[in-house]
Amino acid sequence: MDRDVSRLLVAENVRIQGEALNLLQRNLGTDGSQNVIERAVVEVAERMGAVEQALLDSDFDMLRKSARSLGSIGEQLGLLLMTKVAQDAVICAERQDMCALHAVVERLMRVGDASLAAVIDGASLPG
Repeated sequence: MDRDVSRLLVAENVRIQGEALNLLQRNLGTDGSQNVIERAVVEVAERMGAVEQALLDSDFDMLRKSARSLGSIGEQLGLLLMTKVAQDAVICAERQDMCALHAVVERLMRVGDASLAAVIDGASLPG
């Protein structure tokens, strides 16, 4: 029996909260805040990898730790959606709900990738 298979295209609408970047710039100056942002981009990429690896290893403690860290970095950079999805991943890991955890981590990877692209592609500091 032939069946048509539909492929769903998922796109995440990622925005950067400008006030977070403005606060960094006010507190650290342009050069200092740019350095923080560059280091944070690297940290986000590393934490995303750690979340994925922890999921593969069923290491709930490491997944929670990495997702919390990812959420904290996202909050500092004004990446509110990434922060929210990271918090959702922590909740799923605490409940050890594997089905939900896999879905949320997949979404976290999409949102994280889109957030990194937004930061790299032009979220240099306002002002």
